Amino acid sequence: MERAALPRREHEHVWGGQVEERGLRHRLSDPVLIAALASAGATALIVLVPPLHFAYRQPELHVALETAAALIGFLASYLVFGRFRRSGELADFALGYSLSLLACSNLFFAAIPAVLVETGSDRFGTWTRISSQLLGTAVFAAAAFVPPRRLRLSRNQAIGAALSLPAVLAGVAILVLVFGSRLPTGVELIPTPESSGRPRLVGDASVLVALLAGMALYCVAAFGFARKARRTNDDLMKWLAVAALFGAFARLNYFLYPSLYTDWVYSGDFFRLAFYVAILVAAAREISSYWATVSDTAVLEERRRIARELHDGLAQELAFIGRNLHRLDGRDPAVARITASSERALSESRRAIDALTKPLDEPIEVALAEAARETAEREGTSVELALASNVELDYRQRDALIRIACEAIANAARHGRANLVRISLVNGRMVHLQVVDDGTGFDPEAVTSRRDGGFGLTSMRERAHAVGGSFDVRSRPGTGTTVEVVL
Repeated sequence: MERAALPRREHEHVWGGQVEERGLRHRLSDPVLIAALASAGATALIVLVPPLHFAYRQPELHVALETAAALIGFLASYLVFGRFRRSGELADFALGYSLSLLACSNLFFAAIPAVLVETGSDRFGTWTRISSQLLGTAVFAAAAFVPPRRLRLSRNQAIGAALSLPAVLAGVAILVLVFGSRLPTGVELIPTPESSGRPRLVGDASVLVALLAGMALYCVAAFGFARKARRTNDDLMKWLAVAALFGAFARLNYFLYPSLYTDWVYSGDFFRLAFYVAILVAAAREISSYWATVSDTAVLEERRRIARELHDGLAQELAFIGRNLHRLDGRDPAVARITASSERALSESRRAIDALTKPLDEPIEVALAEAARETAEREGTSVELALASNVELDYRQRDALIRIACEAIANAARHGRANLVRISLVNGRMVHLQVVDDGTGFDPEAVTSRRDGGFGLTSMRERAHAVGGSFDVRSRPGTGTTVEVVL
């Protein structure tokens, strides 16, 4: 049964303070915020502290950075296109296409010219790179705002999309060659990086405007990906927002220190490398998520196999035993006990089959409410539920919370002789499970210190830690017990 709410206890105010404190820690550990603060701080130091050089004459390192950016871009685009093959989402296609375009631009208009040409101050090198990078950045920003829409490509359409990349680059190169004489030189070779310790906007106005436009596009992309990450809880979107921030600060540093010295490495080059490293981290985490999905599918298939084995084997045999026991003398106490035991065993087997066949994506509030009520009824206590909806958890986290809640209910009824157990599930930046009972309470340290005791507490703590959560239990003799889990 369910009862009316108990009066609020003093420790619930403490719990609210802990929620706020943990929420603040979560915000401060957000990689998007960390990337923004770190990039802003590094840029400010470079601008305000002249001894911190913004450029270093390292021709080999410059070529290495350009090559690394191109290779990482190709790898990330390949992985994102793999995601598109599974999801079929237009946003994933646009993201993969933008990364491919940026990688091709780095390879053909930056890395290879850096090896073949001593300096990149010519108009062709300047404007091919600026134009192709702006195109790639615009598609990257658009991918952050593409609405959910399926895109089905035939084999010929996929080949056409792949061939459009060199076609776009060739088109950019042709346009620059045709209008090359009308285009301004990007950056004069004076002053050199050695002669200036502070920002000097020495580039042509069109180049500076292009750099600011690229910075604006990356800022828009960072906002879009961060918003999508909050809405979908997609780790890939969060790291794309981090990458976009690095891209924006790279353009800001190029604006402050216009660079066309191909044998020099600028602060903007390091921010641009950070952009690609963040993209690589995003792709790596996506691969990890993919393998977790494969693992979840294997677990689901194994659960269904075990359920079939239980149904066709153990449950059938227990039912057969029960039917035959009823033919014996029911007045015999031993027969009555065996009959009751077989019925309980059959009930337990059916409960196990039911648990194994439940869908892994069943809402946590539904599964937790059902499990809590069944446990409370079996243990002879009452339960009160206050469960938030739309809580996003994977099946491991769901299973851990449900098992911890059921264990806490059983302990409250068996050891604390509780009449009522209150369960709350709060969904915010973190997920909070709280189980409070009105039982006799106990001394947690005394229980866990015994060699033969505290296994239930240890089991709950290990379950919480196994899914990346924290576990806390508070109790005193005569005051009831509070169990809390934070994910």
